[in-house]
Amino acid sequence: MFDSGLGGLTVLSAVRSFVDATDVVYFADTAHVPYGDRRLEEVSGFARRIIAHLMESDPAMIAIACGTTCSAFDKLGWPDIGVPLLGLVGPGARSAVDATRSGTIGVVATNATARSGVFDRAIRSLRSDAVVTSIGAPALVPIVERGAWATSDALAAVVGCCDPFLRAKCDTVVLGCTHFPHLRRWFAEVLGPDVSLVDPGEALGRDAAQVLSELEPQAGSTDFEVSGDPESFAKSASILLGSPIENVVFRAELGV
Repeated sequence: MFDSGLGGLTVLSAVRSFVDATDVVYFADTAHVPYGDRRLEEVSGFARRIIAHLMESDPAMIAIACGTTCSAFDKLGWPDIGVPLLGLVGPGARSAVDATRSGTIGVVATNATARSGVFDRAIRSLRSDAVVTSIGAPALVPIVERGAWATSDALAAVVGCCDPFLRAKCDTVVLGCTHFPHLRRWFAEVLGPDVSLVDPGEALGRDAAQVLSELEPQAGSTDFEVSGDPESFAKSASILLGSPIENVVFRAELGV
């Protein structure tokens, strides 16, 4: 699986909660994070290089733990790689439609994902009368990446992006970037208990577990690779996962 940085750890945790006996290679493109203000063509190029690299490990499947990458592939075409390539948008849309009572759904994502309308289309394909409010929240990914997810700055940033959902009376909000579940406590505080928060990573984790459960059990190892600073990633990932991360491999060739 791969993401631009720390966000995909939410998907990794979801996969592990469903199926533990599988080996995982997690790649974080930290040399290019954040993806959200880049052109989708550029994001697609990064992702295709990462997928080609991950295919060298002969995977049974690849999970794209990044909403912006899914948006790029939705616009430009999905690679045909010969193994299942699972994304966030479909599972997230299904979960949102299942959760909503009124059909009024919010989506908070990166600027690129919000502009693409990919979640809007997926939600309306499942519920044609849904009213979807999508916003980009570019300040949130850098907050998570610098390890400030538990700070007053994080709360202030979440407050700053939730007003459209409150005004639209959304009863469900999709956290459309895998970084954002690290800020879930703040979204819950600002939006209140009557708003359901949907983490597409959890739904993707369930889909991945279905694929992996059909395979022979493995040791359950996790190997981490990054295109940027391995020490910084290891420090933050250890805190988010609740266990020490060691021996993060630096893939300099993917950081160019």
